[in-house]
Amino acid sequence: MKKITVLFVIVLTTFSIVNANNFSTFSVANTDGIFATEINPAALGFGNAGGVGFVQFFSNEKIDKHQKFFLNLDNLGYCYQKYNDSYTHTLAVGQDVKGINLFFGSDYTWENDQFKNGSFKFSSLYRPWDFFSVGINGQKYFSDSRNGTLGFGLRPISIGNNFWDGLTISYDMSFDKKKWENKILGVEVKPVNGFAFKTTYNFEDKKYSASININFSHFQIGSSLFKTGEDYHGFIYTKISDKTFKNYFFKPKKNKIYDYKLDGIIADQLPSTKFGPIEIVSADGKTLEEILTTLTELKNNDEITGIVFQSGNIVTSMATFQEISTALLDFKSSGKKIIFYYKYASNMNYVLAASVADKIYLHPSGGIDLKGLSVSSPYIKDLLDTLGVDVINFRSHDFKTAGNMFSEDHMTEAERKVYECLLDNLYEEMISMISSGRNISQEKAEEWVNNGPYYVPQDAKTNGLVDGILYQDELEDKIKEDFGEVKIVEEHKQNYFRTDWSDNHQDKIAIIYASGFIHTGNGQPGRTIGSKSMAKAIKEARESKSIKGIILRVNSGGGSAIASDIIAHEMEKCREGENAKPVVVSMSGAAASGGYFISCYADSIIAEPSTITGSIGVIGIIPNFTRLYKKIHINWDYVKKGEHADIASTSRPMTEAEKNLIHKSIKHSYRDFIGCVAEGRGMDYDEINKIAQGRVWSGKSAKKIGLVDELGGLQTAKRAMKKLCKIDPEKEIELVKFPKSSPAMLKISFNSNLVSFTKTKLPDELNRVSNTIEQWNQFGDEKILFLCPYNFWEEQK
Repeated sequence: MKKITVLFVIVLTTFSIVNANNFSTFSVANTDGIFATEINPAALGFGNAGGVGFVQFFSNEKIDKHQKFFLNLDNLGYCYQKYNDSYTHTLAVGQDVKGINLFFGSDYTWENDQFKNGSFKFSSLYRPWDFFSVGINGQKYFSDSRNGTLGFGLRPISIGNNFWDGLTISYDMSFDKKKWENKILGVEVKPVNGFAFKTTYNFEDKKYSASININFSHFQIGSSLFKTGEDYHGFIYTKISDKTFKNYFFKPKKNKIYDYKLDGIIADQLPSTKFGPIEIVSADGKTLEEILTTLTELKNNDEITGIVFQSGNIVTSMATFQEISTALLDFKSSGKKIIFYYKYASNMNYVLAASVADKIYLHPSGGIDLKGLSVSSPYIKDLLDTLGVDVINFRSHDFKTAGNMFSEDHMTEAERKVYECLLDNLYEEMISMISSGRNISQEKAEEWVNNGPYYVPQDAKTNGLVDGILYQDELEDKIKEDFGEVKIVEEHKQNYFRTDWSDNHQDKIAIIYASGFIHTGNGQPGRTIGSKSMAKAIKEARESKSIKGIILRVNSGGGSAIASDIIAHEMEKCREGENAKPVVVSMSGAAASGGYFISCYADSIIAEPSTITGSIGVIGIIPNFTRLYKKIHINWDYVKKGEHADIASTSRPMTEAEKNLIHKSIKHSYRDFIGCVAEGRGMDYDEINKIAQGRVWSGKSAKKIGLVDELGGLQTAKRAMKKLCKIDPEKEIELVKFPKSSPAMLKISFNSNLVSFTKTKLPDELNRVSNTIEQWNQFGDEKILFLCPYNFWEEQK
């Protein structure tokens, strides 16, 4: 404490030959902290300026009636200056130009209450490299009365590949009309973090200066003085930043375990709805990209030694569980620990924990719902028959079973064969995740599954599924017992005051999310894929000069054949022509039927082992209500011109000729489907036909038969894109979301629980029937569909 007191006294007594009134101790090229509001508003966009500051001026031994107060938010600053009985206000804004280290800003200053008589100044800041900065601040640039300041900053010393900010040289020149004046050279030295000494030389009055400031955690103090004859003037200042200053006194504590509150729905894109300039976004859950980014930050944070997940059950597809598992294993590769604590663990949540955790703990009254995988599908043919409704299921092949719910009374042999093969693949992945993570044999892992669920916690402990049974308030002590003296924290990243000057240039890659059933028109982000909005997003990304490639993230079981073809056509345009760009498809929970059709023209297709894909086939469902109308005594009569004017009418059976027309259309659509896939994948028609026929495949099987190029998730897709674009594998790329939101878009998050009262709670089985019928309504009058059976891609627990 004595050292801090002495240093504070030094700050208050340091002399600096500067002009205190106009704040010229700060360079327009170097100042990006809280005083940027007055010195160079463009620097508000740099990210360091948030916080509050106070400046007190003094002369000789007396405190002047001259103070300044700063209050800054992100990109917005305000300065209040009081001088004797007069005062001024300055309101400033600053904004960066993404990707090029260029910033623009402006301020408006008025005296007393004369707001209308104020004046604007405009500024810019350019930092192309960490060692060079140039700033300008002034007004009336293109007139004879122009005035302002131009400054340069240089950091000439490099250590390895990094430029050291310990030595900074600045040179500022004021200009008034056509005359340059007040040319000031400054040299700032930082011997250690938190200390800065500065000396300047003013070429006009030929005087030197020296100054100092000291940083603490979020607090900075400093002082400046200049001496003229026997008189001296100066100011002292304090500022509190919303960022942490790197400093000598406070070292960040290590051995932190981050309490990662991960639960709810995990999706590629959270559902949203637009109403004019307002976008309402679901607040339930997180996006996969958010999770992957956070895990990377945690891996690279030296203060974090592990993660603990407490009682969170996430809801997502099995493929996304695998992608999160892969990211967590990458986190562990840095030597860090992962702990799970459950009150109750659902089936796939336990599989995730088992695949990565160093320790798994369970509540004394909890349980683990480990039970394997199953497929159950409703069949409503008998119900429709009772009602008097007949359904004709036109399908290209027996394996194309998406319409069987309406046309069959039980699962067909072809359908059962597909599901059994698919579940074999998914179950194999599930067992592998458990056995590798818990370091047991696959036979033992299968035994665990077959003996589940574990509703008695001690059974889970006895069999080795968990490492301990304890209450949640005992968890921190148990973690310390297992991993040493650690602290559980709820914040994982320290928001440090930036000392670098530039962001490395990142190549821009478009990312487009295609989630939900495919239909014509505009889609609903995170819910459905509309042909109009999706094709527009691909076109905009393809034609954008700043975009080097496109990642299409697909999670869809297909839908409308027409809509799928419109989207696939836009994808095909990315292959050649003036705006050709490489495209990588990253398959999420599913990219099947129409979901695969819109993917097939990609340069590379990436899928998780448990992704559902394939289902290359066509169906058409046509209902007939003739018997129902008779039961309820509704009679229909017709007048028509044209043999098939009322084809597919629900009030009369179809003729054989009409059925043949539909069959012909199904065959034609199937041939087109096969042809597009063959062209897109560079394979023969017959090769694709053998593995198509409506057959559904796991991502792992799809890779073996050539429908998928590589196994992995979004990170694998990024690596594939770097290779296609010839980008250095070690360089980061910037993902730019398409379609782009309007800059004026207002986003409001909501919790779906607030509106859940509008829905009647039904058993999952009945909900599935209701949801399926609702989804089919999206296809309107379309007869031909590229649709995958069973919603494997929907959320699992």
